[in-house]
Amino acid sequence: MASGHHQEDELLPVTWPFRAAATVMIFATVWFCLGWMIQGQDNGHTLPNHMPIFWDAIYLTIALVIFGGVLNYYRERKRLSQLEH
Repeated sequence: MASGHHQEDELLPVTWPFRAAATVMIFATVWFCLGWMIQGQDNGHTLPNHMPIFWDAIYLTIALVIFGGVLNYYRERKRLSQLEH
């Protein structure tokens, strides 16, 4: 269950970083395949910055997943501290 905009949902896990990471990963996969497809047509065309953009997208995916994990970790700690009081 994901957090919403209501007070009672405030401390539920956040899912947007993971959804954003999945979107970036889909982009990276499409970019990777498109780059090799264009290069493999033997017509002299290439996709500019094919591999650097692919690797940047992979790094962004990793950063978003780590950010989501850290964000949810601190939200859980906040939720548990509120339950103790």
